[in-house]
Amino acid sequence: MDSLDQKVIKSATGEYRFDPDQQRYYLGTFSERVLLTIPLEGIENDIAKLEFERLLPSLVEQYEPLSLKLSSELDSQYQMSYMKMASKKNIPTTIVDETGAHSPFALVLHTDHAVNLNETSISSSLNQQSHSTKDKKDKPSFWQNLFGKQN
Repeated sequence: MDSLDQKVIKSATGEYRFDPDQQRYYLGTFSERVLLTIPLEGIENDIAKLEFERLLPSLVEQYEPLSLKLSSELDSQYQMSYMKMASKKNIPTTIVDETGAHSPFALVLHTDHAVNLNETSISSSLNQQSHSTKDKKDKPSFWQNLFGKQN
């Protein structure tokens, strides 16, 4: 057991967070609270922005309250763009600039309680959307089923 002096010195000189490495990785939150992430290398893509806009209303309905964390490594024009989208949905936004943090994420959307989602990357959402559009194209219409395919 630590002596009282050691506890006082430890508390006074350093941070005391539960699992600080995980919090640095997810821009200040825990992995079980994360709903959506966008990596730094994919954030410049307009598809990521459009997909974020598409997913945001459903996430706001499903999970309450939400918070948005943006990396300080993200360009300011993208920071402002995502901050505007979040403010329209009354989501508080924080730009995280933590020394020693090495997060691959440009954006982390999270809640204040555990949700334990298996897949939080926006790329998985994009993959699901592309598969659903392919399925819709492959499925014959009602009239094609009724009269048979005519080529």
